[in-house]
Amino acid sequence: MTREKSQSIASQKLQQKVKGPVAQELKEMVPNRKSHQREPRSKDAVSNSPVQASVQSIITQIQNGKPNVSGSKETPEDLSFVMSSIFPKETGSVDTSNLKMKPLDYERPDVPRLSFGLERVLFNPGVYHLRDPRSRVYNFDPYLGSIMPVSEFDFDALKAYITSSKDETLAGIARAEKKKYIGSSSSMTSVLSHFHYLLSNWRGVDTRMMSQNFPDHMRSFTRLLRSPAAMFLRYQNGTYAIDADKEFDSANILMNLGKSMEKLLTLPKEDFERYRRTHENKISAEEEQAIPEAYHYSTMGDFLMRSQLDAYDPRLPGTGMFDLKTRAVVSIRMDARNFEHGLGYEIRHVQGAYESYEREYYDMIRAAFLKYSLQVRIGRMDGIFVAFHNIERIFGFQYVSLPEMDQALHGQTDTSLGDAEFRLSIGLWNKILDKVTAKFPKRSIRLHFETRDAQTPFMYIFAEPVTNDEIEYIQTKNQAEIDAYQRRILNLEPKDGNDDLDETPASPEKPAANSQPDAQPDAQAAYDSSAPPDESFLAELEAEEADLFKGKEIMAMTLVVKNLVNGSPVDRPMVFRADDKWTVEYELSELQGKQVSRLYNACQTRREKALSGRGEDEADAASNVYIRRLRDLAMKGRAYRAKQDDFDSKHGTVVLDEDV
Repeated sequence: MTREKSQSIASQKLQQKVKGPVAQELKEMVPNRKSHQREPRSKDAVSNSPVQASVQSIITQIQNGKPNVSGSKETPEDLSFVMSSIFPKETGSVDTSNLKMKPLDYERPDVPRLSFGLERVLFNPGVYHLRDPRSRVYNFDPYLGSIMPVSEFDFDALKAYITSSKDETLAGIARAEKKKYIGSSSSMTSVLSHFHYLLSNWRGVDTRMMSQNFPDHMRSFTRLLRSPAAMFLRYQNGTYAIDADKEFDSANILMNLGKSMEKLLTLPKEDFERYRRTHENKISAEEEQAIPEAYHYSTMGDFLMRSQLDAYDPRLPGTGMFDLKTRAVVSIRMDARNFEHGLGYEIRHVQGAYESYEREYYDMIRAAFLKYSLQVRIGRMDGIFVAFHNIERIFGFQYVSLPEMDQALHGQTDTSLGDAEFRLSIGLWNKILDKVTAKFPKRSIRLHFETRDAQTPFMYIFAEPVTNDEIEYIQTKNQAEIDAYQRRILNLEPKDGNDDLDETPASPEKPAANSQPDAQPDAQAAYDSSAPPDESFLAELEAEEADLFKGKEIMAMTLVVKNLVNGSPVDRPMVFRADDKWTVEYELSELQGKQVSRLYNACQTRREKALSGRGEDEADAASNVYIRRLRDLAMKGRAYRAKQDDFDSKHGTVVLDEDV
């Protein structure tokens, strides 16, 4: 059978499945293959309905295929099922004029200030070198040049992070403010990222600030950032707490280092040294517990949001608050679990493909700016303070304001667009959670959110009621592996060679009931092949997936939106100003049918594949070549550093603030 005939048959089958006005639209769009080729419809003839646009996407993309478990591009088969399985549908609109963020005025302790004179970085655009590479003069205390090893820092003295569901203060404020949903900045950003993809119609990042000779031109977000977002909505006495889903969490040294370096950047040297395990006057856990944490609390709609405050400077605009971010170099980030092989990689240049601040900034745009900007907005902050390091050494610092991040994410420094998108995201999320909690009242729920790529992008939402025991199992299933890794790095031994380049993180012994191991090669071929599928195999696969979710309550929905700016439809807002009005018309449709469990399982599989990867963005075999290149540079960097240290031992060092 020819490809053209196959497409025609698939189109006819789809028309038979779809009923009502959508079917009529479908019939008009594709009367037959030949006429479709000779007389394509004009743009004016295409309906503005988002759902009809999605149907058009199905017809123009029809081909043999199976559920996509790898990328963000949705398959025509799944689009066909979505269109033919929509039953209850909610339509409506949200606009920026009705969504306002309200700061709550609760007493808080003083927020830390930067130490070592680092506040100079806040008021100097661009990178601020710890040590000027040309003159070799230190701009700050050389103590910052050598990071305390994680094996010497007493992490047991630090306070444990309090999740939204265990924060009694947050729950009390929610009751006082009569709010239904409570969350922290860290638990909310992954879901909010998918609303950005949807509302911006997969807007590419703006990389025009990169130098002309910078070799990378990819404008998409990283694979890890695009992966499905999962969360728990934990019911507690009339409120629902948002906790991040930790099913596929794994440990890496950066988790530890972030905690210790935040202390380094905000404490005097003498106080920071008290966290060293061998210090004669080591800080006690009781002393640390007595240091209060500072938070900003804000409300919008039915949401109460909490943001921990890292640092403060009264000279910054707005609240003067900003976030601290410790950013490891690319050789560490791309293989954080085997970080020993990336040690030694240096940042030696301002620009360039490797060993440069430009490389680190470019990677931040694609991998981190969206998350950072959302955290800044939730916390009503001004920006982020970034410390660039390779685990052993700090190379420099940079303050990135919210307008600068918005330029990369939204294409403009005016924060009105990003602010409006944030408010609309909260508004849409509010409506989704209302629908889910109405379906499963007074129950804890596990949710997955994933924006998919089609001619008209849409979002999958899957909701599944869970018990507290099920939540506990999912959240702790990898804890033994994480604990073992922590014990290893806290008693670190140097490791050489590339023996583990093809290693993958260990899999948990017992998978959760609603997860599935990575597809075997033959199964993956069935998903990716353009050849006629093995129907018996696929039937068997669907039966297995049905058994996997047998007896489970699953609510599946799709969200499609249409953007209007000042009343005019647009793919995405551009050059948006504070006095513009952005309205989002939406269709929130519930899916029903036997394939719902298959779609849900495919979403979970995509998430598992993304989170089980080695680094923040790589593509299988190609990543090994890249990682080998980075490891080679790390080896050369160690030799370079040895020469620099030898030079310093002979000639001494010069610090800017010291008398000459």
